[in-house]
Amino acid sequence: MSNTTSITVERVVLGIVLVLICLGLPTEGQAQVGHPPGSSPYSDLKARRVLSFIAGYLDGSTGKANVGPGDGPFGGIRFDLHLSGPASATFGTTFASLDRVVIDPTVGPDDRVLETTTQSVLMLDAGIDINLTGEKSWNRMIPYIGGGLGMALGGKVRADSVSGFSFSSQFMTGPRAGIWWHPTDRVTFRFEARDIIWRLRYPDGFFSNPENAPGEPSVLDPETTKETQWVHHLGFSIAVGWSIGR
Repeated sequence: MSNTTSITVERVVLGIVLVLICLGLPTEGQAQVGHPPGSSPYSDLKARRVLSFIAGYLDGSTGKANVGPGDGPFGGIRFDLHLSGPASATFGTTFASLDRVVIDPTVGPDDRVLETTTQSVLMLDAGIDINLTGEKSWNRMIPYIGGGLGMALGGKVRADSVSGFSFSSQFMTGPRAGIWWHPTDRVTFRFEARDIIWRLRYPDGFFSNPENAPGEPSVLDPETTKETQWVHHLGFSIAVGWSIGR
């Protein structure tokens, strides 16, 4: 099994474990049976419009050519709007600074790496979260699962003009799971794990023998590798929010 496949499997397993932990919490009906109303662990969800500030870290695959945006911190803002029942709409804007390796495909493998730099990525997304405790919190906590769609907009990297590869505008998607904690009716904290998936597109030069080293192998094997590749980034984040209406 390749390193990329192994990492992806580990992320999927971790995501499943998170969901199972959330699903293992008692349901609303189970928790309220045998409890007087005043002592029930459930309380009504009062924070229905929440603006949050996010900080986190991405651990990601750089693709078969090892040239895509990889690991790094991110931060941003998020707005949650309760719709009805257990559903909430989410809108996020985050900025990440991720590691990047820049290569020169015209030379042999020993001389191929030009530099290690950073890639700025602006991520815009919208999605839906499902609260597993419905319209109530359980001991002021709400486990949830969800997913989103959006765009990842990469900043310019100077040496990309040499490598021929660039990360500019890419569609992104992915699932998420977390715990939303409401210590008060106004202040909230969110702990979340998510899988961010986007696509890398490799230039033709990555599949050709190096121009300045004809006897050396190409960056990618054209017989086994496609020109595009979907890669995963596992993100962990914490968010501090403030309810701006009910």
